[in-house]
Amino acid sequence: MRRATETTPERRRLRRARALATGLLALAAAVFAATLAFPEPARWAPIGWPLLRAVAEAALVGGFADWFAVTALFRRPLGLPIPHTAILPANKERIGEGLARFLDRHFLTPEVLIPEIRSLNLSERIALWLARRDNAGRIANEIARALPPFLHAVDDRQIRAFLGRALGGQLRGASLMPLLGQLIRALTATGYHEAVLDAALDYAGGFLARNHEQLLEAVAERRRRWIPRAVNRQIARAMLRAGRELIDDLRRPDGTARQALLVRIDGFAGELTDAAAPAAFGASPRAVLNRPEVRAWIAGSWDKLRGAVERDLEATDGTGRRALTLMIASLGESLKSDPAMRERLDAAFEALAIEALPWRAELVRFVSEVVRRWEPRGFSDRIEMAVGADLQFIRINGTIVGGLVGGVLYLLSLLAG
Repeated sequence: MRRATETTPERRRLRRARALATGLLALAAAVFAATLAFPEPARWAPIGWPLLRAVAEAALVGGFADWFAVTALFRRPLGLPIPHTAILPANKERIGEGLARFLDRHFLTPEVLIPEIRSLNLSERIALWLARRDNAGRIANEIARALPPFLHAVDDRQIRAFLGRALGGQLRGASLMPLLGQLIRALTATGYHEAVLDAALDYAGGFLARNHEQLLEAVAERRRRWIPRAVNRQIARAMLRAGRELIDDLRRPDGTARQALLVRIDGFAGELTDAAAPAAFGASPRAVLNRPEVRAWIAGSWDKLRGAVERDLEATDGTGRRALTLMIASLGESLKSDPAMRERLDAAFEALAIEALPWRAELVRFVSEVVRRWEPRGFSDRIEMAVGADLQFIRINGTIVGGLVGGVLYLLSLLAG
């Protein structure tokens, strides 16, 4: 919060308006004093000097009255204990409660809030804003700047110990073999395992074709001394040819090797989901995770992860920042081109507002409590900074209008006489 002694645009505006109002009041007082102290100039019309005195007198009365009214809102005029002055400081708590009730009745209602949220088109605005690459880059940069302090917020030893306990404990308590078996069964039920197998066979066949000569040379280098080189190459060619034939057989939908492999995959999934699977496959996951080297690896993974993240975030064109920027911009583009998703997002905003409405009593109580805790002088200063400059124009208008009314009344009195 800014201190009251600081010069702010609001305070400078208040000072200018107050100086203008006080200057007009001083001018009216000077004119009135001059009409009393000096005789009427001979060249003036008979009514000129009394008319000027009447105008100045009425302007002085109007200006003083409005000065009193405006000052009495915020403090006691001239420090005098006049009743019903310093109205804002004296009624601070009642004003806070009234403000809270005003918010409750006129803003925090479904009839007011929901149409306003709909008129804002929040989802469309968010989509357009996120789709701009510079906006996405700013968000990514802010995330990149916020992560390093977060990573250093706690002791590394605590993180490593926590990961060792939490992740290790969760994995030790999990039944991994049945989970793996269920995953394999899900893949086989949808046919994805055959697509994965075909991709692997394509890669294996391409590898053999690309590296045929290198594989022959590698086998020849490892031959026995008593086997001729030519024979060794023939053996290598036969092995590679058998590998290609096996790959071809596995590629054929009705191939014997392929059918046997698919049956074996189904059987393997069934063995994993069996209750006796850990015993059948040797050491259980718990036994593996209880090993000191595995626990040390889990704990030490934090150091590697944090180091990699920090190095990437330090670079202004790091992979992480680029990926975040692209992801955020892509999210905006996708949302911009998806009216159904925007409609769902707008509905979510409306639902969130409706869910928050029952908490409006707490918000009202919060506003009242905050105003109650303010010092009376501080509360008065805040209000004066907000509206004080405009209130000074009441003084200005009171001085001018008072003078005009005084002049008109004087002329009417002459006509009536």
